[in-house]
Amino acid sequence: ELTRRAGQKMPEQVRHSLDRIESEAERMTGLVEDLLLLARLDEGRELQRDPVDLSRIVIDAVSDAHAAGLDHDWRMSMPDDPIVILGDAPRIHQVVVNLLANARVHTPAGTIVTVGITPHGESVDLTVTDNGPGIPRKDLATLFERFTRGDASRARATGTTGLGLAIVHAVVTAHGG
Repeated sequence: ELTRRAGQKMPEQVRHSLDRIESEAERMTGLVEDLLLLARLDEGRELQRDPVDLSRIVIDAVSDAHAAGLDHDWRMSMPDDPIVILGDAPRIHQVVVNLLANARVHTPAGTIVTVGITPHGESVDLTVTDNGPGIPRKDLATLFERFTRGDASRARATGTTGLGLAIVHAVVTAHGG
């Protein structure tokens, strides 16, 4: 960033190298932040407990997923009235985003992905379902473990770390789910 601010002309190869360094630094920052979140949750640190409009989180996340995955059919199934829960809004958003990213990355084009919210008295079910090929039976036992990748060749291509579902599990557990 400092090199770019100087405003000097750089050869294309240098500019490309700096872009790669910056991209890798951003990726590593995200990885460290994910690992820190998991470590904090492992220590039993409390999450925020504020009123959260789960409906708004789902609408925003599905909208973003649609923009990132135009080749999928994104749907929502939820009550007309907003569903408000107590929780940590950024972490709940992260759960929904991670689940939708998994559906996008690990299902073929044309897959229907549906996010559902179903209230049950004091609790709420949040579901993400799709009509994709499903999860291989051999992967089910380790699905929520850290660094688990369902399809290693795809994971390398997409740049995933294998932490998404571990974070989902830890955050949902910390919320009592």
